[in-house]
Amino acid sequence: MSTLLTQLSRRSALGGILVRRNAVGAMTFRSAAANSFRATQTPRLFGDEVPNPQAVPQPAASRIKGSYHWMNERAVSIISVPLLATAFIYGGHPINDMLMGIVLPVHAYMGFQQVLLDYFEARRWPVTSRVLKYALVAVTGLSMFGAWRINTTDVGLTEYFAKLWNANKTKKSSSSSD
Repeated sequence: MSTLLTQLSRRSALGGILVRRNAVGAMTFRSAAANSFRATQTPRLFGDEVPNPQAVPQPAASRIKGSYHWMNERAVSIISVPLLATAFIYGGHPINDMLMGIVLPVHAYMGFQQVLLDYFEARRWPVTSRVLKYALVAVTGLSMFGAWRINTTDVGLTEYFAKLWNANKTKKSSSSSD
């Protein structure tokens, strides 16, 4: 067996593989050509290719982008929870209906605005992006106006949605009694 180990410990003719015993006594394989996979040219990590931070143009600061926008979305979402809970528990109240007429369209506006920012980038779709942004503002304004009209001239948002929710039940009960 020692002759076999001496033969294996020498370089093999197949690929320059060395077989040796490590400190524990187990046989290990090691390539004779350790530098065969080294990159031919080492990449430079620092130097001329790293831009100067003052030379990189910074975009204009905007409250719509970044953490302000994220915090505003969270605030609108958190505000809508007690408004909806109050409407479910206590029913219609003019103050709650007016607040829902403002908060719910703003919540929908922020959600659809993120969809437009994700799928219709201004760099790739400049005209379509602008048209859809203006259409979103118009639809949000019309929905706020509609909520105001329902709140001031009709029964209020809570009662209005209650009537819509129970419309099919009312229709079935009135048709069965005829």
